[in-house]
Amino acid sequence: MTDLLERPLAVPLVRYYGCMPCRDFLIQLEAARPTLEAAGVGVVGVGGAADYQARHLMDHGIGFPLLLDPDHALYEALAVRRIHWWMLLWPRSWWNYLRAARRARQGRITAHPLQAPGFVILDTDRTVRFLYRGRTLGDYPPITEILAAATGLGRAAA
Repeated sequence: MTDLLERPLAVPLVRYYGCMPCRDFLIQLEAARPTLEAAGVGVVGVGGAADYQARHLMDHGIGFPLLLDPDHALYEALAVRRIHWWMLLWPRSWWNYLRAARRARQGRITAHPLQAPGFVILDTDRTVRFLYRGRTLGDYPPITEILAAATGLGRAAA
């Protein structure tokens, strides 16, 4: 990961690479990647398991690396916790799935089905510059918020 931190890095922490709202978010982030890279910020995804799902996404349109963290070490370090089962019943969870259905398909559930998602921007010195801890399934920050947090960060590091 040291080579990856030669510039600030935007890191989505996905529940798993087959999760429909997670795939939808990765598609949105891929669309924003040119803007992030123009600002000097790289993108790399982190998921809990299922290398075949990560490879499938990279083969079908996700142009940034998708890494595996099967022990959830990064999630733990950033205190991105698992959700409670009853949060699956929240209207926001259902809305996230319905919204994602337009762009993404559900894959086989792997690893921790109740892992909350997250998003972090790490600076070159590994300082956390932006952190979003999801509260339910598919709970990611808006892309506009990510772009605002990244603006100037990459150029300042150059």
